[in-house]
Order: sequence, then structure tokens, then C-alpha cells
Amino acid sequence: MSDSTATFRMQEAWWIEAGMVSYVVDPMQRDALVARLRIITRDSVFATALVTSQVARVRPEHFLLVPRPPVPWWRNQRFWAGTALGFTIGAVGVASAR
Repeated sequence: MSDSTATFRMQEAWWIEAGMVSYVVDPMQRDALVARLRIITRDSVFATALVTSQVARVRPEHFLLVPRPPVPWWRNQRFWAGTALGFTIGAVGVASAR
């Protein structure tokens, strides 16, 4: 970490993209907000974020929270399951009415 940037390992957070906002919290202080970051670059292993606001110094024992973006409706499994169920109920209803 430099004065205004922080680099962290992404591990299983494959969905992180440049431009996303993230938060640094202190677990020893009941998850008190330490800083707000904006992701500026990422590669397959690391991401670098710019500190945009800071309450206290960011330390390695703090946790980084990056809210996951919402899933578009056409990629949501619940939508397609509901569509399939509705189609099935409709088809059974039409077939039984004949």
C-alpha cells in the first residue's frame, strides 16, 4: 500500500472490475468504516484501489468489502425457473381444458 492506493489479492472474487466502490472495515471495532476505495486496475491475481476517503490508516488486519453487483434478470436462475414453471402450468391447464 502506498499513501493513496492499496493492492490486494482477489482470490475467489472474480467479479471485481475497475470502477467499483469498496469499503475497508475494522473487525476489532465492530466493523467500523476505515476507508472507502475505488478499484482502478485488476489482473488475474491482484487488484489496485485508490483511497477516496479515509477515517483511519488502512492496515493489513482490516477487511475489504466489495459489494457484488446485481445479477441482470436474464441471467437469474429464479427468473428462468419461474418462466419454465409458468409455461408448464399453462400447458397443463390448456391440455386439460380440451
